[in-house]
Amino acid sequence: MNTRKLYAQYSRQIELLSPWQLTTLATAVTERAWPNFALFAELAEFGQPDDVRHCLNMLWDFTAGLQSSKNFERLLERLDENTPIPEDFDMFGVQPALDFSVSLNCAINCAMKASIDEAASALTVSLSTIGKFIKYTEAAELKGTELTQYIEEHELFEFQLRFIHELIWMVSQQKKPSKEFTKELRLLSANDGVSQLGISLD
Repeated sequence: MNTRKLYAQYSRQIELLSPWQLTTLATAVTERAWPNFALFAELAEFGQPDDVRHCLNMLWDFTAGLQSSKNFERLLERLDENTPIPEDFDMFGVQPALDFSVSLNCAINCAMKASIDEAASALTVSLSTIGKFIKYTEAAELKGTELTQYIEEHELFEFQLRFIHELIWMVSQQKKPSKEFTKELRLLSANDGVSQLGISLD
């Protein structure tokens, strides 16, 4: 899996989107990763997951046109206080949790100042999380081209690619904030509480 190639590809695909559309993309892909953070926080007894969930909810309100990004610096502060440091934990789950935090950071920054880079980064991180997970759980012995091929042909990776493709198409068709559209997109992104790694809180 070539993350630089994916990042460049997504940057091109979203370069004509509006600031609102870019933030919506980053928020939606971050929502899909929420269970990765929530389960880690529960198992590791880490941080204040309710505070982190609040940050994500505020972003959804922003994408629905119900919330200004005026005080979003506070969300970044909350997130910083609840971002895990991998070296502090002897468990793989810290990595997907950290990736979620990175994605949420991208989404918040995007809301404050729209950025193709931030949105493309969020999309790319969602896939690199899958790559790390597959290597750890199924393909520890593979390297290089073999590993890349194994990851890119994996059902989790392919499913997320389809989700991102659908996401970009839906958002590109929606030109302005709408409570109805946000509700629909949020439901799709939440995926019945199952993350892109197949992790569920239930």
